[in-house]
Amino acid sequence: MAEEGPVGPIGIWPLRIGFAAAGMFVLGPIAAYLGIMPPIGGFAFFVLGGVIGLFNSIAGVIALRRGAGKRAIAAIVLSEVPALLLIYLSTRGLGKPAINDISTDLVEPPILVRAQTQPGNTGRDLVYPERFKEIVRQAYADVKPLALKASADEAYVRAIRLAKNRPGWTITYDNPTSHVFEGYATSNLFRFQDDFVVRVRPQADGSVVDMRSKSRDGRGDLGANAARIRAFLRDLETGK
Repeated sequence: MAEEGPVGPIGIWPLRIGFAAAGMFVLGPIAAYLGIMPPIGGFAFFVLGGVIGLFNSIAGVIALRRGAGKRAIAAIVLSEVPALLLIYLSTRGLGKPAINDISTDLVEPPILVRAQTQPGNTGRDLVYPERFKEIVRQAYADVKPLALKASADEAYVRAIRLAKNRPGWTITYDNPTSHVFEGYATSNLFRFQDDFVVRVRPQADGSVVDMRSKSRDGRGDLGANAARIRAFLRDLETGK
């Protein structure tokens, strides 16, 4: 007969909580992807599942030491999978500043105009935060404007073509005269949306391309906006 505790057989509650943690960890992304929950809500569910799993794995170890056997092992496995995945994902953001708006030009950051009309930005101030500028200079010193030998017209055509073929990107504004276009990028899993603007300006020996990328959710972006800018400007420079 299984050893009894104050709430029933040892290991039953860690096992149940383990199922709940794993369920939250899986259902959060699914609900966000299907639009059942907003992205930030699905992400919160996902994180909570991982946190609960982390603490519940300790309860599972205690239950195992008290003789709960297979129930405790199952509780530990169910709990540690979301916990370890959460820890892994969290390490990817180590050292990244808690900001969510990156620009290659910090003197005259490209202006997000059409983004203001997007549902997720209603009532938000999209002026580039002054306090972010020094943080970007220090944390993302490599995120700089791209100088091209091509004319502004040619560079703009190349840039807008590249953006339109980018998976998950939607162009919302395209002005060949001012050489500015805007859009938003949607993440694969949680369907987070980040607004971006690309600006091309002529210079003596060609043109210069600036880009700004801003998240609609969260205080930090785990480096996603800087990575987006780097990848886009790199592909634009190499002609991909």
